[in-house]
Amino acid sequence: MKTSHGSRSPAFESPEDAYHQFFRADSAKDAEGWAAVMSYAHVRVSARGTGLYFETPVEYAAGASWSAREATGWVRSVGVEPVRVHESADRVHLAGGWTRYNANDEPILRNRVTYILTRIDGSWGIQARFGTDSFREGETVDASAPIGVVREHLNRLAAGDFDVAGSSVSHPLVDVGIGHVDRYRNHAQVVEGLAAAAGRPRSVLDVHTVQAGTRGAVVAATWEATDGDRVQAVLLVGRPEGAWRIGGRSIIAP
Repeated sequence: MKTSHGSRSPAFESPEDAYHQFFRADSAKDAEGWAAVMSYAHVRVSARGTGLYFETPVEYAAGASWSAREATGWVRSVGVEPVRVHESADRVHLAGGWTRYNANDEPILRNRVTYILTRIDGSWGIQARFGTDSFREGETVDASAPIGVVREHLNRLAAGDFDVAGSSVSHPLVDVGIGHVDRYRNHAQVVEGLAAAAGRPRSVLDVHTVQAGTRGAVVAATWEATDGDRVQAVLLVGRPEGAWRIGGRSIIAP
């Protein structure tokens, strides 16, 4: 990590730099430093069906609070070693997560999260977080259902059946870009967004889980687009109301 000349904002030379600084600022309860790690607009999407959206660093810092965590005995968070799932020059899907500890260095809570990092004006930042929010260490999870939802969704897109493809998502559907986040709030907006999106699948090449919990999974997918390009994506799938649905996606296309 380095600081840009003439700017108070940190510049992160790699996605991992921004990822690790996220936890340092969080544990230090440094609201402005925490906000500076993000790309904006920034969003956190939970497999439980909830989400947080921040338009600016000022808004993020103003909303930062550690009181609820401190009430559980929390004193610090440690990030797990991140793994790159997909990458391009300006976007990386990073599988990570964290463990929260108390003053006796005992773990309180663990989670697995996929971070979407984007490079804007030469610096990396966290554009979005996709949280499984139901992770338990050592637990065996059957992820066949969320994999099936994603595969069928992509097959419907390949067939041009946007109405049926749109029925497999929750609202709002969060679509993560570089420097922006689209949120489709109802079925009509979802269908319109899916129909207009570049990189529509022609054939699905691979679908597998990156991270999984009992109520949420991050699924990675690769497909050949109608123009012949290879496209990669991560999709957050959750079941907040019983049925598995896609709540967020980030797509890397040439």
